[in-house]
Amino acid sequence: MVRKNAGSAGENSSAVGADEAADAAKATAARTCATQRIVVLDWPLTEIVLSLGVVPVGVSRPVWYTRLDGVPPLPPSAVDTGLLYQPNFEVIETLKPDLIVVTPAHAPMRTLLERIAPTFAVPLYGGGVRGGGGGAHSDVYAAVRSATQQLAQRLCRETQAQTLIAQADAQLKQVSQRLAAFRASGKPVYLLRPIDDRHVSVFGTPSLFGGILSRLALTNAWQGATDLQGAAEADFASLAKHPDAQAVLIGVPPGVAAQLAKSPLWNALPFVARNRVAHIDANIPPLGGIVASMRFAGSLGDALQGAA
Repeated sequence: MVRKNAGSAGENSSAVGADEAADAAKATAARTCATQRIVVLDWPLTEIVLSLGVVPVGVSRPVWYTRLDGVPPLPPSAVDTGLLYQPNFEVIETLKPDLIVVTPAHAPMRTLLERIAPTFAVPLYGGGVRGGGGGAHSDVYAAVRSATQQLAQRLCRETQAQTLIAQADAQLKQVSQRLAAFRASGKPVYLLRPIDDRHVSVFGTPSLFGGILSRLALTNAWQGATDLQGAAEADFASLAKHPDAQAVLIGVPPGVAAQLAKSPLWNALPFVARNRVAHIDANIPPLGGIVASMRFAGSLGDALQGAA
């Protein structure tokens, strides 16, 4: 009888402990929803948080978010918390955040951050990203959608996330319809960001830009290796493998356009010689969220419509 009571007491104790843990988790989530004092140590995640209608109290190097992306705009009230992977812990602590949003790459400092506030890691780019196909970074756009939904749930912004994703789905459908003639041409597409008169960054399928290209049922001409963010640095010779390809130049740096115009190597490429080069002049980050995805899809539609 004593043993039975002791067992019951142990079970009750475990149940109470589980209930207390659940209550603590709910309390943390409730505080996050109520106050929204968020620190974000990643620029693509900053974009997502802003797109959900939440203004972070602190961000890693806000000026660089503005330079590299800036849409949605980050209010000047956001405090600079230091470098992406060398944050100023004292500054973060003075902000008294309810939640610190990081990536899996911040794992080495996670324990220190947890001493300040609950820390939420969201995989978005890199080897830890898993898309709809289940492989590592197999579908970055799916990972971006997932990250948006995860953050929305943690920040109690599910309605905002649903609206944002619905807008993106509608835009992709509209752009796909606009590009029906180009798609029928069967031309593969190079997505390029020129570096100088000899090299380009090329975006493969496991990049955000490549993911949008796939969603539009267009073929990526680059089938070579990429880094964990889906891009590769390539010389011009490696771009001559598909003579029927269409090229899209994304955000050509100042001065590089003039260098390309004078480059014999560049001008000898089939897509240049046959005038199959389109341009996206907008400053769209290759590492972004749903908003960046929509901006790129719309710009790509403008660039390729009529290029069949």
